[in-house]
Amino acid sequence: MADKFWKADDAVMATMKDLIANYHPHLALCDDEIAVLFKEKAQVAGDVVIAGKTSKASELFGVLGEVKWKFIITLAADEWQKMTDAQRVALLDHHLCACSADENKQTGNQTYKIVPPDVYFYKEELERHGLWRTSGAPPSQSLIEEIFGK
Repeated sequence: MADKFWKADDAVMATMKDLIANYHPHLALCDDEIAVLFKEKAQVAGDVVIAGKTSKASELFGVLGEVKWKFIITLAADEWQKMTDAQRVALLDHHLCACSADENKQTGNQTYKIVPPDVYFYKEELERHGLWRTSGAPPSQSLIEEIFGK
């Protein structure tokens, strides 16, 4: 059975706009061009439930509709229903963190892209090799212990 999709309601969109106003000013010029959709069921990868996904919108969406969408945030309705209000806000904020809008200072043109999370590793990898990655700022030892324990 294929997933059913629908647009988020006004309350979800208002929460997204509040998050942009408070924490993501770089997205202020495109907040009306970020679509938030729900799909019926969450994806599962291994034993991890994927509560949402952020993607850069294809330019084709602008041809098919009235809005030239920049980003699409798709949330799993079944997981959303289980969350507290605070968890819902955190999930939306997480997906907005993936959205990057940068202005070219010379041309004034905006560029849009998805950025990966700041922390992205496996517990076992960290145990065996330590903080081996050569790009990005390494997480603090206290953060690692908070996430995985000692």
